[in-house]
Amino acid sequence: MTSHEFSTITELPGIGATTEQLSMLYTRYHLAKEYCRDKDVLEVACGCGMGVAYLATYAQRVVGVDVDATNLRISRESLENAEHIELQYMDAHRLSFEDNSFDVLLLYETIYYLKDPAQFVREAYRVLRPGGILLLCS
Repeated sequence: MTSHEFSTITELPGIGATTEQLSMLYTRYHLAKEYCRDKDVLEVACGCGMGVAYLATYAQRVVGVDVDATNLRISRESLENAEHIELQYMDAHRLSFEDNSFDVLLLYETIYYLKDPAQFVREAYRVLRPGGILLLCS
């Protein structure tokens, strides 16, 4: 798998953001928390991990995956003592999880970067448990 560079367009910890950016970030994850309470959650394209950190306070388990090595390094550095959070390098088109592994799957502000969005949706369906929820935001 080839590493991709998306850290230049991802919200980074310690970098300034506009009120509008912060509001959109908060709104997306605030909505998600209602679906994630006491659930096993996967965030694909988790960026620098700000969302997984927030969701981990509500979810039973949170896994964040990203195809950008820089994003994952930043995530690991900022979340090294966080409980219930696992971070992995992974492509959204080939999720290396068993079938029926998660209750909730998030893909925020990413679908337009995927080479084959339909393949991602098939993968999401596969790893979600029956009755699972896919949250997409674009």
